[in-house]
Amino acid sequence: MTLLSAEEKELLARAASLMDELLETIEVIHDEELVGDLRVALREVKKGKARPLDELIRELGLEGEI
Repeated sequence: MTLLSAEEKELLARAASLMDELLETIEVIHDEELVGDLRVALREVKKGKARPLDELIRELGLEGEI
């Protein structure tokens, strides 16, 4: 006897995944140091101080390793 259909199992898995994401978001929001670091990083991006990740990987000679 099956308690849940395949569709219901998929919906339950999606709900569990969403709950995990929400809990992680709540943890981040409550980490004042991390939130501060994220704000600084976003300001730097807006000021043009960031560059594409693939450029950094090339510069460090890490192509194919990451």
